[in-house]
Amino acid sequence: MTDVTVLDDGFAETVETAAAAGVRQVMGEDGWAPLLAGRTTRSAAPESGLRFARLVRSLAAGRGVPQHAAQFAETVLGDRIVAKALAAGSGAAGGFLVPEEIAFDVVEALRPVSVVRAAGATIVPMEGGTLLMPRIAGGAVADYVGENQPAPRTEPGFSQIRMTAHKLAAIVPVSNDLIRQTRGAADRIVRDDLVAALGQREDAAFLRDPGTGNAPKGLRWWAPVGQVFAAAGTTTLASVTTDLGKLVLALKQSNGRLRRPVWFLAPRTEQYLMTVRDGSGRFAFRDEMVGGTLWGYGFQVSTQIPITLGGGGDQSEIILADMADAVIAEQPGLLIDASPDAAYHDGTGLAAAFSLDQTVIRCIALHDFAMRHDASVAVLTGVTWTP
Repeated sequence: MTDVTVLDDGFAETVETAAAAGVRQVMGEDGWAPLLAGRTTRSAAPESGLRFARLVRSLAAGRGVPQHAAQFAETVLGDRIVAKALAAGSGAAGGFLVPEEIAFDVVEALRPVSVVRAAGATIVPMEGGTLLMPRIAGGAVADYVGENQPAPRTEPGFSQIRMTAHKLAAIVPVSNDLIRQTRGAADRIVRDDLVAALGQREDAAFLRDPGTGNAPKGLRWWAPVGQVFAAAGTTTLASVTTDLGKLVLALKQSNGRLRRPVWFLAPRTEQYLMTVRDGSGRFAFRDEMVGGTLWGYGFQVSTQIPITLGGGGDQSEIILADMADAVIAEQPGLLIDASPDAAYHDGTGLAAAFSLDQTVIRCIALHDFAMRHDASVAVLTGVTWTP
């Protein structure tokens, strides 16, 4: 095995494993330089989220020390961009602030996973902990006037939406065998685990959290009381059509622009709509929904919309929102912590990362969600439609 010089004994094991896989390290005037046996460095940009995954793996391999992580990124993974980011960034005690460019990389990977992001919510940076967004509360008024009569004097009213950073923390245990792997499949597994952890809780908040605790207020609770309707007590094609029409009409009657309206459904609701037939035995909505729309509007399906609501525990909801008015404000960058010694809850009890040969990754994101116009959301409750 090629001799290596490392910064501490704990880091040596990872680097020696990499050397056994064909990585040789030499120390020259320019510091550590990788010589990947039989490999060439690709100049093409990696798949969305993979650079972020490499940064996470590097931090885990370096046990949270940015200098060690930068060495791993360059010598083992052969990614100089990640190595440069780690070397230039300032790591706090046990943590590292992910540079904005690489953080954006994982946000792009998060879009297909998070249905609210995928639906086209506008993302704006929130440099501090608060963002004030002005909006018109009441518009100017026009009227007809007679000859030599003055035009009516009116002024639009303004209000503000105050968006405040909410902290979302995700904990993901990563196998140290994956950290030591140099192939791209390891990057994808790390990325997918982190994106799934972030996307699942984020979607639950953006869709249905009431905004009374530590989470943002979601679409369900942005809807005005007058735009929340109860589904009909009977489930027929006629009643279903009427109920869906109530949501569309609510947005239109509130002078909504309907620039990017999107339905949000539970999987059970989607399956009912895909299978319900008319009196002639033809599928009522299936042909259109296979093409990705319902009544001409896009739709998103999420298990974060429950089917256990109501007194009977069998009800769901449908949300119709104009996503042109939906805003996600988030602070640039993510905070990453890595520990090979931490304990975490695995769903049934505490698990020790050290005994399982794992490194626990904690990812912290700061963001908020708001609708620029409340009336751009309508909700149907009491949905018991079952295929």
